[in-house]
Amino acid sequence: MTYKVLTEEQVEHFIEKGWVKLEGAYARQDALEAQDFLWTEVEKRSAVRKDDRATWTEPLVQINEVFMTPAFARCNTERLGDAIEDLIGHGRWANRTVYGETEKLSGFGWWPVNFSLDADKPWTVPLRGWHWDGIHFKHFVDSPEQGLLCLCLFSDVGHQGGGTFIVEGSHKVVARFLEGYPDGLEIGEAIGKLNRQHPYLRELTGADARKDEAAAAIEDAPIPGTGTPDGMSAEKIAQARIDTFMNEDYIDADGFTLRVLETTGRAGDAILCHPFLYHSSSQNMIGVPRFMCNRTTPVIERLNLKREDEAEYSPLETSIRRALERQ
Repeated sequence: MTYKVLTEEQVEHFIEKGWVKLEGAYARQDALEAQDFLWTEVEKRSAVRKDDRATWTEPLVQINEVFMTPAFARCNTERLGDAIEDLIGHGRWANRTVYGETEKLSGFGWWPVNFSLDADKPWTVPLRGWHWDGIHFKHFVDSPEQGLLCLCLFSDVGHQGGGTFIVEGSHKVVARFLEGYPDGLEIGEAIGKLNRQHPYLRELTGADARKDEAAAAIEDAPIPGTGTPDGMSAEKIAQARIDTFMNEDYIDADGFTLRVLETTGRAGDAILCHPFLYHSSSQNMIGVPRFMCNRTTPVIERLNLKREDEAEYSPLETSIRRALERQ
């Protein structure tokens, strides 16, 4: 394939790691104008007031809506669209099948506006919340409904600022898993099965009952330093999970390398993720509200993992084929 925005190195990073950051996917000025609009929506739904930090007492304000104001419309840039299609295949994005002024691009939403989620607990790799997206369809290894998971930033997101946690390499594990279910699975059943089957995911998510009790102490301890029943402090448990999941690679039985990564970026950036990538919310310890949404980019038809012309495979298809050892 010929790429319009991404480099060969970025595409290979996506294939191997399951994600790539697109800096300046849309103008920072437009992103911040859209953020101003989101503040008005936050104020409609809560007691939070933008100009009064004393009112920022709600850890998370959820806005379950999709918006397409003029600022959001400008964020649907050609650069973002071309980068998405660099990964899923040009002309294959269902929301961009008609080019020019008549293209029907979707808005931006939903919005978990993170003010200070779990800021009263030690910084760590979460136990709960790990998933890949897609509650609205049955999952197959070639499902077209998701395309990519696009994390779109409308505020600066720094270290410990609520950036999404992802598990690099987990898209390969999910691809190999889904291949074993040709009749498909609903998302809840699929995640539950895989979490119990895979040693790394079992420990990460607490599906391993032997580790669940100790790891749960991180999220149950309301104050940093609170001792757990076995005498191990919450800070030590938190650091142990960071060491295990973020500071070391894990190579599973299939040779897939897994590691938890905290995503960061600036308003106007987008992080383009594989639809099978495990991810979770993270704590916001720095007191700067995080404005971010995730968008699906559905593909026109099912992925084709058996094309006659090798050059027609999209990087998305190639990543799955590589995981299934079809290359």
